[in-house]
Amino acid sequence: MTVPKIIRKRRQNVATQFNLMVAGHCFTGKTAYLQTLVDSLDVKGVYPDSGSLETLTSLLPPQDITEPTAAPARIEFVVDPSAEERISLRVIDTPGVPIPTNIHRNTDNSEQHVESAMPHVSSLVDFLTSQFERSLLEESKVRRNPKSPDYQIHACLYFLDPQVCFACGGLTSIDRYALEQLCAHVNVIVCLGKADLLTVRHLQSLRSMVIDDLATYGIPVFAFPEDPDVEYDKAAIALNEQLRSMLPFAIINSEEAEPEVPQNDEDLIAPLPKTEPKPRVLGRKYPWGIVEVENPDHCDFTQVKETLFLTHLHELKLLTRELYYEQWRTDKLLEVRNSALGSTLSKDYASSIASDLEGVTLKEGGRQANGETERKMGALRQ
Repeated sequence: MTVPKIIRKRRQNVATQFNLMVAGHCFTGKTAYLQTLVDSLDVKGVYPDSGSLETLTSLLPPQDITEPTAAPARIEFVVDPSAEERISLRVIDTPGVPIPTNIHRNTDNSEQHVESAMPHVSSLVDFLTSQFERSLLEESKVRRNPKSPDYQIHACLYFLDPQVCFACGGLTSIDRYALEQLCAHVNVIVCLGKADLLTVRHLQSLRSMVIDDLATYGIPVFAFPEDPDVEYDKAAIALNEQLRSMLPFAIINSEEAEPEVPQNDEDLIAPLPKTEPKPRVLGRKYPWGIVEVENPDHCDFTQVKETLFLTHLHELKLLTRELYYEQWRTDKLLEVRNSALGSTLSKDYASSIASDLEGVTLKEGGRQANGETERKMGALRQ
């Protein structure tokens, strides 16, 4: 991938900030997905956090990470040229959730498996809440920085291993625990990694297993909800229904590009004719053919990309801000208030303080939010 020129001056038309995190099973291609995603973007500029881009080995986090790690630079690109909306993307990679080899569905040692994965899941949740803390710290300043970035994570792609899901007949106990914890802090979109290993029949069967488990255990993943107070046109309703039927999304990543070996004309009798370089096709080559990542008939890579950056971009950001962040902020401020009072409050009294405190802090922040906003956001998550 050719590295674009660094843009050091901030433009007047600020790009929309979007932060994407990947999580899930080990060896499901999370890091490869980020690389494929970056390769598929029409990158217009790169904004490194510090230093120059020449000192960076990659636009992505290193592969040997032991905790959630953000990329060293933001990537600016345009998805829809007709809309002329620029997006500034920050990606966050995470280590894979450890899945024991002897894990099976509804076994006696499921609690033991969950306990073994708790430290890993806690690191993911701690990272999400740390971004909320950075936002709250910025809001608490007397003089706020108008150029302060958006720290909150707007979407998390949770990758499942198809072989593990088949062996367990759906979600494992670790998946259920991890998804419940993550869904309380971020919009989670469930995906199937290594989908090129699945036949059409196996994919349909696996989707049914996962969706049934999500419904059975009441795990509130992002399933393209519709606000009951908003009037949607037929096209939007049809799109949401189509995307819901595709959950979990089947993802295939491209292979790494082979380095070009330059030819030395001095070793040849006659120099080779100059040819135009062929455009690279993102995909994977097999003896029987090529799987194209951006072909909707082969996998759901394009649908996920359009969901994140085109059709549901602002909805994901709205839910992050008005639901997850506001809920965490209210609980945090209530915790501080309770600590200052030095007394144990009853549940009903604590709830009333939380409601009053939320109304005061929202007004101080210049936002016109109230119980109606919370009710609408709660309806969206159903």
